[in-house]
Amino acid sequence: MNKISHQKQARFPDFFIVGAPRCGTTSLSRYLTRNPQICFSRPKEPHYFARIDDTPNTDELNRDYLDRCFAHCKPQHRSLGEGSVSYIYSREAIERILHFNPDARFIVQIRNPLTMLPSYHLRMRYLLQEDQSDFVHAWRLQSARLRGEQIPKRCFDVRVLLYKEIASYGAQLDQLFKLAGRDKTHVIAQDDLIKDPLGVYKTTLEFLGVGYDGQTVFERRFASKLYRYLWLQQLLFAPVTKGGKVVDILQRRARKYNEDGSKRKSLLKRLASLNNVPTSPDPLTAEMTDILRESLQPDVLHLSRLLDRDFSFWLEP
Repeated sequence: MNKISHQKQARFPDFFIVGAPRCGTTSLSRYLTRNPQICFSRPKEPHYFARIDDTPNTDELNRDYLDRCFAHCKPQHRSLGEGSVSYIYSREAIERILHFNPDARFIVQIRNPLTMLPSYHLRMRYLLQEDQSDFVHAWRLQSARLRGEQIPKRCFDVRVLLYKEIASYGAQLDQLFKLAGRDKTHVIAQDDLIKDPLGVYKTTLEFLGVGYDGQTVFERRFASKLYRYLWLQQLLFAPVTKGGKVVDILQRRARKYNEDGSKRKSLLKRLASLNNVPTSPDPLTAEMTDILRESLQPDVLHLSRLLDRDFSFWLEP
């Protein structure tokens, strides 16, 4: 049980971009970070509420999260936010957030799972969480891995390899709506963000209660990539553990800041950049496409009902 703390709690975030991965969360986070009324966490994805085992006391919250991720917060910032995509898969993480801010708002981005999953699989390979280069084989291993079998030795949480659950937006949103409320959740389809980034950005600011700052240029970021040298990638992405539990991979070591808040790459970040190779995900085979369509159809229909918007076209031939 946590000890009672008499320390005053630092300012807590107002909003969270909670997923889904490979759906444009990094791009949206960058747009919001540039808004002078918004203080966005450093790093973008602390994953704090998904990593802890219990609700922290005030001292722990300030020391390990608020003082670390929002030290650059200024009085002029009207809204604080962060973007950990792991939260949408964790009921406990959402409940911990709501414990400290019952009015917290959540942003969820979604994308056609037939294009998201190959991109996500490649990302897991890049992060050394996945050791199967063939997505078909990785998909077929889900049941075995859930039983604790054939899990890559560097994988810090088997849940990141449960591809069907990762793509089940309907189930994830259903849980989030019940926990936080539909009115506190803003859903963005990646197609809309690509087609009308300015309109999506303005709508998101309205949801957050923040004024438009005049941005008109919205670049896309984080194209898919793989590594040149496995041995170097293994050194750069060696998990940091504490008591046998993963605390971080590269998040805390990847970025440093100048006194004026501008970013400069750390040595590890520069080495990681040199080791990167732009890579496109392998296209799905016809057989794998059919498997995904059949497997994900119930959830896509559920998603369509939840949002009162037809997403069945995602799975059309």
